[in-house]
Amino acid sequence: MNAGMLHGLVVKLGLEVFILVLTKLVRMYCVCSCLLDARVLFDEMPERNVVSWNVMLNGYSKAGLVDSARCLFEKFPTRDVVSWSTMIDGYVQVGRLNDALTMYRAMLGTGLGPNGVMIVDIISACGQAIALAEGQQFHCITVKEGFDCHDFIQATIIHFYAACQKIELACLQFELGSKDHLGCWNALIGGLVRNGMIDPARQLFNEMPERDVFSWSSMISGYSQHEQPALALELIHEMVAHDVKPTEITMVSVLSAIVTLGTLKEGKWAHAFIHNNKIPLNDNLNAAIIDMYAKCGSINTALEVFHQIRDKAASVSPWNAMICGLALHGHAKLSLEVFCDLQRRNMKLDSITFIGVLTACCHAGLVEAGEQHFKSMKRLYNVDPNIKHFGCMVDLLGRAGRLEEAEELIRSMPMKADVVIWGTLLAASRTHVNVEVGERAAESLARAEPSHGPGRVLLSNLYANAGRWEDALSVRRVMQQQRLARSPGYSAI
Repeated sequence: MNAGMLHGLVVKLGLEVFILVLTKLVRMYCVCSCLLDARVLFDEMPERNVVSWNVMLNGYSKAGLVDSARCLFEKFPTRDVVSWSTMIDGYVQVGRLNDALTMYRAMLGTGLGPNGVMIVDIISACGQAIALAEGQQFHCITVKEGFDCHDFIQATIIHFYAACQKIELACLQFELGSKDHLGCWNALIGGLVRNGMIDPARQLFNEMPERDVFSWSSMISGYSQHEQPALALELIHEMVAHDVKPTEITMVSVLSAIVTLGTLKEGKWAHAFIHNNKIPLNDNLNAAIIDMYAKCGSINTALEVFHQIRDKAASVSPWNAMICGLALHGHAKLSLEVFCDLQRRNMKLDSITFIGVLTACCHAGLVEAGEQHFKSMKRLYNVDPNIKHFGCMVDLLGRAGRLEEAEELIRSMPMKADVVIWGTLLAASRTHVNVEVGERAAESLARAEPSHGPGRVLLSNLYANAGRWEDALSVRRVMQQQRLARSPGYSAI
């Protein structure tokens, strides 16, 4: 029975005179994301109590409509700590930390004090914003108010310090806190992993009195993200042997590790494991499966998976994986056909979508189409081009021999060009034997990274292709001198 039908039944039974019943109906409309219906019913209520107001406020807050929530909040006849906590949580969820802190200070001005949930929200937000000073102030408040005895708040503080890259303070908080709470162990392991401290994380993992799926998933993710894919696969098999069922998040990390190794056999095992264990298939996991098959060389299987799930996809992620996979395999036409199908589905495109599209245009030499797609990013889809998009365009123009345009594009970029972009232009200059542009690209490349050897090799080869043998030899001599000038390593025993 949906909310509307239940509402009709309430009216039919004459129960609409009870505040409790109407408040529960408002909550049901909010849970069903029918906020307009919830607000109409709320406004029509003959009488409301603070719970009714809080329910409507929570509906707006959970939907991310914090400005609507604030307008309602200002109309409250009376507010309790739940009202303030809901409003603060709303600001935290949309990343408006300053508004959350302002609201917190306003609450203190009324004589009300914080509760544990509110403190967790604010400290978590400080971690997300890397607001160390503000977070430390709330750490002091937890001690003053006695909240630090709660295990879940200890875990939040550990997570906060790790997020602010103060891993020594995170470790200190862990040592001071209770070792009986699994959340504290997990918070520190997660923090160590995020800070690239994989070996200490594994040592802590080995010392854990017990482990849950989060513990295993954090370590697998750490190995996958920090170029240790073999250990990630070793750990997933150990996890399964311990009868701990992986989640979809775990399997995304596993598939990422398999991509790094390029082992299709392991990829097929992972896909079968997901299917046989009925692990929920969300868009991220579907995208990871498609990406794995594409990057392990089985593009046809990637297409099969994509065609099975594309109509169920709620986001652009699986589409991106397919567009990029086809582009990397040189199937530019099919990649662009998938993109056209995506455009018809009224989904929100993102920056990854256009990396795939521009890569496809590069492989197919579709310069005009690439230019149109590049220009449409901001104009039609409100996607700001990043350095990778500019790199694709430089590659596209360079392959077509339009080197001056490529150079002009680089110099007009809103961000500083990196060695990859200058190297791309230099390589194109060598291909088309354009010494003038090539020399400028080489100079810029040398400024960006003076010791960039491949750039000097490209410049030498460009001179050779242009018949300027003396210049080619001169560059080679400089390279030789630089190698000779480097101080050899030594050890003192």
